[in-house]
Amino acid sequence: MAENLLYHPITSTEKIRKLIPQKEPFVFVDTLYEYTALTGVTGFTVPQTNVLLEDNKLAESGIIEHMAQSMSLHRGYQGSLSGNKPKTGYIGIIKTVEIFGLPKIGEKLKTYVEILHEIMNVTSVSARTENERGEIIATSEMKTVTVE
Repeated sequence: MAENLLYHPITSTEKIRKLIPQKEPFVFVDTLYEYTALTGVTGFTVPQTNVLLEDNKLAESGIIEHMAQSMSLHRGYQGSLSGNKPKTGYIGIIKTVEIFGLPKIGEKLKTYVEILHEIMNVTSVSARTENERGEIIATSEMKTVTVE
């Protein structure tokens, strides 16, 4: 297993926003806990003002967006190590997604991403999201496309 290259988690809103291309109100990550070349652990506390809330819970589309932005945050940090600004990426294909529960406002999520393969600007990634009790609430495998 590769060593975590972060000495301390990145929790500063300002620093996180510099690592991803997304802008408010469409930001679905707020912490980078761990980083290796092929894996990352991100966090997100569901805010009361989130645009994808339904009945005071983060909607399925919000969980999927959080998983995709977790990959984006991993890529943004990777780019920052070499002095590059974050590149824009899109969800190309969602191969699988399973959602087992919807987090409430104020709930803290932790997502584990892993790069499975990479060919040119297409990255296949798996993600697993857990709630603050360590229960898996979602898993996915998707391909993201990065544009210059």
